[in-house]
Amino acid sequence: MKNPFLLAILIVTSHCLDFNESEFFKSKCGKFTLLRILITKERMYIFLDASCIFYGDLNSTTIGSFPSSCTTICARLGIDNNCDLSKNQLMLVFQNMKHLIGSLILYRTKFTSAKFLRTLESVECGLADFTISYNPKMEEIGMTNLTTIKCSLIDIHGNEELKKLNIPNLNYASPSAENLEANKTGIEINIDSEKYGFCITSVEMYNFINIENVNLKKLGGGICEPGIQPSSGKLCNASHNVDEETEIQDGCTQMFGKVVINPKNVQNVQKLSSVEIIFGVLYIENTNLTTIDFLQNLKYISALGYGYPAITVQNNPYLSNFSFPNLKRIKNNGESSVVFTNNTQEFILDPKYCSFFEDQLGQGGWEKPKFDGNSCYTLIQEANTRPPYKFAKNLDLIIVVLFMSIAQIL
Repeated sequence: MKNPFLLAILIVTSHCLDFNESEFFKSKCGKFTLLRILITKERMYIFLDASCIFYGDLNSTTIGSFPSSCTTICARLGIDNNCDLSKNQLMLVFQNMKHLIGSLILYRTKFTSAKFLRTLESVECGLADFTISYNPKMEEIGMTNLTTIKCSLIDIHGNEELKKLNIPNLNYASPSAENLEANKTGIEINIDSEKYGFCITSVEMYNFINIENVNLKKLGGGICEPGIQPSSGKLCNASHNVDEETEIQDGCTQMFGKVVINPKNVQNVQKLSSVEIIFGVLYIENTNLTTIDFLQNLKYISALGYGYPAITVQNNPYLSNFSFPNLKRIKNNGESSVVFTNNTQEFILDPKYCSFFEDQLGQGGWEKPKFDGNSCYTLIQEANTRPPYKFAKNLDLIIVVLFMSIAQIL
């Protein structure tokens, strides 16, 4: 390595077990000028002046020291109600910033959007997180170039006028540096608004649910209409009402609306084999289906804003099995996420069907699935108090044959 001072920093940092944000900044934002070296009995300390590091809140007093010429800036960037800068001043000071290392906190600001951060492409957190909260006039976020957030918490809430996000390119997230050092790999996303009609676009929702290790703890509002055609694949419109069958097309990878399967279109269900995501709900009613095996590529269902369970399957007298081999996540803001009602008794007698949604897909708490009004816990308890189901079915058959034999003898 050509720079011995940078090498010394890396050596010192490698021996520091606790996360040190100052060292974290210095290792990320280069162009260092050596000021002095302090050697103690335990270790050597190197004090540097880093031209792309900014400490403190941003206002008219501190704006002159902000490293506005840097494309990568290390800062715990906080803008709040004490910020006396205009939107144009902020646009000017941030015009070259593409990568922010540290954290971003917008709290109780006067701005209607965060478009002054439109050039920002990534945020990599140190000790704090990505937070935009309680901004009373903010109508949209507007960070249209933001693609990456490396923070353990993405928190956008309490913005009472927020109508939309407008962060269409955010498609990658990973935990903060601090949490990675502690071997914590989860990412929590909280996004909500008090504004009636707040919505998340189908592209934004698709990006969120594709992030690995993400916990979509709270997503408010609904999905914006109309749906947006993806860069690859094909988005098809489904039904507006659950009593209206869906016109099933070939080659759809995304469905927008209520995917309704009933006697009028059940013969075309195999065309749904290409569907990967439903922005809406899956509603299967009054069919002669014996199994649901035609959604083998379905990965996600986002039923935000629909007021229905993500999956409703009811009044299918021959239906006794289903298979969703690639289903990873269901997001619902109603009560139960999955409801099976008045199908065959197989779903009630064998709790594995209910447990698939609760255990494998994590639909617990108020999202718990319901099978004929029963929770998975109830079905398991009932199954444990009776003979194994297969034995019971065989016993029923033996009894029927025995009665028929007795009838023939008599």
